[in-house]
Parts: sequence; C-alpha cells; structure tokens
Amino acid sequence: MIDKYELIKEILRLVDSQPLTNIDMAPIIVSNSVNLTFEEKRTLRLMIVNILRELRKNEQIEFYDGNLMIHMHESGVFIADGCLIRGTYKRLIENEKNNKTANTKKIQLATRRNILDGFSITRISWHGDMDQPSFLGRLYDLSVLPSYDPRYKTANEDIYKHTVMNDDWPEEWVFTDNRFNILHTSDNIFLDFLCMTIHPTVRQNSEELTTLLEIYINNLKRDGFTISKVGEIAGYSASEIDLVINIPTTIVKKEIRKALVIGCSFYQYATPLTNPNNDANGMESILQTLGFEVVKKIDPTQKALKIAIDEFGEKLKGSDVGLFYFAGHGVQVKGLNYLIPVDANLKSEMMVEYDCVEAGRVLVNMENARVSVNIVILDACRNNPFERNWGRGVGQRGLATMNAPKGSLIAYSTAPGSTASDGLRNNGLYTETLLNYIGNKTIPINTMFQKVRLKVMEESKEEQIPWEATSLTADFYFNK
Repeated sequence: MIDKYELIKEILRLVDSQPLTNIDMAPIIVSNSVNLTFEEKRTLRLMIVNILRELRKNEQIEFYDGNLMIHMHESGVFIADGCLIRGTYKRLIENEKNNKTANTKKIQLATRRNILDGFSITRISWHGDMDQPSFLGRLYDLSVLPSYDPRYKTANEDIYKHTVMNDDWPEEWVFTDNRFNILHTSDNIFLDFLCMTIHPTVRQNSEELTTLLEIYINNLKRDGFTISKVGEIAGYSASEIDLVINIPTTIVKKEIRKALVIGCSFYQYATPLTNPNNDANGMESILQTLGFEVVKKIDPTQKALKIAIDEFGEKLKGSDVGLFYFAGHGVQVKGLNYLIPVDANLKSEMMVEYDCVEAGRVLVNMENARVSVNIVILDACRNNPFERNWGRGVGQRGLATMNAPKGSLIAYSTAPGSTASDGLRNNGLYTETLLNYIGNKTIPINTMFQKVRLKVMEESKEEQIPWEATSLTADFYFNK
C-alpha cells in the first residue's frame, strides 16, 4: 500500500532549496515502485501529480492519519526556496512527534483488522442504507480531499463516479484508501467511523445493527473500549472502559455445562447419510473435553427424539450452559424448521408435522430451563430426500432463520434457504471445521464461528456460507 504521508515527506526533502519546476520525480517513482502492480504504479504517479499540483496552487496538504497538517505560504506563486521548505519540513517533524504523543493508539491493528473483516464475513455493507459518498460526507469534507482519478478535482466527484455511477470499486476499498486511512488513523476517528456505520440515519436493519454492534464490542473491549447507545437520534458513541483485573478472593464456581447431541444417518425411507453419526460422535468427544455433560442419541425415531429433547430441558434446569447439536436431514415448511428422525416417511408435505420434530421445541425447553447461555447448532441443511415425492408447492430448500431468544445463539451449517454438503470425508464439511476450531483457547464464541465460516467458505468456494443468529448478552468461551 502506498503511504501518502511518507510520499509527501520524500517530496519535501527533494524540493528543499530548489525551484519547484526543476524537480525530477523519477527517483521517488523508482524507489516507491518496488513490488507494485501496474495499477498501483499508476496510482503512485497520480498521487505525486496531485501533491505537486497542491504545492503549485498554494493549497494545504493534509496527512490523513491524524490531525497533522502543513500549510504552504500564501504568496501567489510557490517557489521552493530553502528557507521556506526547511521551515515547513521542521514543522512537519515537530507536528509528527507531537501527534504520536497526543494520539497514541490503544486500539491494536489486529483489533481493527478483525472488525473490518467482519464486514466481508457477514456481507453487511459498511455504509448501510446510504450511498458511499453520502456516508463519507458525514465524516469528512470530500470537497477538499484529492481525487485519485485525473478526470476529477475532488474526492467527492471521484468516489461518486466509481461507487454510484459505475460501481467498479470493491466494497472494502475505503479501508485501504490513503485519504481515509481507516486501518491506521487515530482511535477517535476509527471509533467515529464505527459509530457512524450503526447510526439510525445510516442503518435501519435491526439484524445488521445487532450483528455489527456485537462484533465491535467483542473486539474493542480487549483494548479498553466499548460502544453504547446514546439516544434514538444521537445514535451510538464510544468510550473507554476500565481494564483493571480484580483478583477474586473467593473460589470461582465451575460452570455447569450440559449438551444433547443427535446424529441421524440411517434413514428407513430415504437414502442413508454418510457422516451425521460420525459428526455426533466427534461432537460428543470434543464437548466432553470442554467440560460438558453429554447425552448422545444415534438414529432416534420421532418419539425417541421428542423424549430426548424434553428430558434434556428438565436436566438443563440449574445449569449455566446448554447446547443442542443435530446432524441429519432437516426441512423448512411454511417458515418452520423440522428435524427429520430416521423413521419419518414423508410421502407428502402434510406428513412433516406428524413425522418430524419442530426445531422450536428445543428453544422452548431451553427458555423454560432459564439457562444463561443457550447454543443450538444445526448441521441439518442437506437436500430434502423426500422432495421429489411432494410434487409442486413443496417447502423451501434449506432451513429458515429462527429468532434467538435472549442469551441464545443459533448456528446453521449454511445460510437460510441454502443447502450444505454432507462432506467427502468422515465428517460433514461444517462439523469437521467446527471440530477443528471449537477447542481453541481464549476465543469468544462469536469469533470462533467467524473462523469456521471463513474456512467453510474457502473449502466450498463460497457455495456454503455458515450463518448464526444471536442474542447473547455476554461473551462465552468454549475453552478458556
């Protein structure tokens, strides 16, 4: 990435004691072109042209990684005499030192990358319901920022052309653009950017807002910051939090964790599945190492599955964490999700209600048990094996999104309305990835599922995108 800040310093050193018209930019272009692509080299030349144009026009040059700014002299024509340039360069160095002292960054680069990666992972746009120039115009004066496209004078024209008119820039362009420098800017500007992405005038979608807010809070707290709502009109603001760790004087109560694990492979009236029982066995083993008391049911009938779920609800009472895992066939009918037991004989869509178990039964039992953290994992989005017998008007493919009750997280092996792969190895793709990440130490549950999603997307070439719905009110760690 080309650093405009460093580029201007190089030019200032070069023009010292020389008229501006005599300056040879070739050494700077050569020294900064190492390992650059053709497009990046073109951008470098445009940046240099814009910097020189600003100098000739006596315009101010801004450095966008803080409040540092250099003002050129006010005479009609810029002549780079030594005294003026040396004085300007001296102020640059002094301001740079003062800026580093005054704006010491507490938000780590890794934290910033995790947050910004969240937009790519969730496919949520950073500019919400606004077009990109309108969003950025609430934070920056685009009329004074330079254009990187030589056809336009200002950033406002440049950005409007490429994001509204032509839409030929990738969604994440703003994170690496030197005019905004989101990754490396001061903490205040970075936090202002985040708060603007969830401002009520920018984003109306409540699910997107909840997802982004959870990503922000979970990542920022490690660096001592949080984001909270100020008001319906004012939106959200960021503040520092106390990171002092108080050593407990009493013995910490061990969490009571309980899990029900279901695997359905050998269907009596449909083609058997290869991996669900292996998936259930793998989940049982890993959950036991993570402190869960596990009940496992392999190939249950409808009656056995209902009894197991209801008994699990009773066992959960008095527990701290409840987890339900299902691997097998699932189907969506009229907006409801059903888990298909091995004895289901679904000759028509109407039989689903009688032969299957509605997934909401699990959530009802968890709510009644009043457990602090409830986790439901459904690797049940495979193709419906009975669909060909139902004729026209069958239920939609994949599962529907369910609302997660307070303190709950519902994880799907693929996005709503989509289907997942049964896998070519001993486990399904989703569960295999989950088993590899769930035991990682000190990773909060939301981050863990983000990592699972990225890996599954990579392995499936983005044909399968895992999904979560969450209303967790606190962090949970499988292995802390």
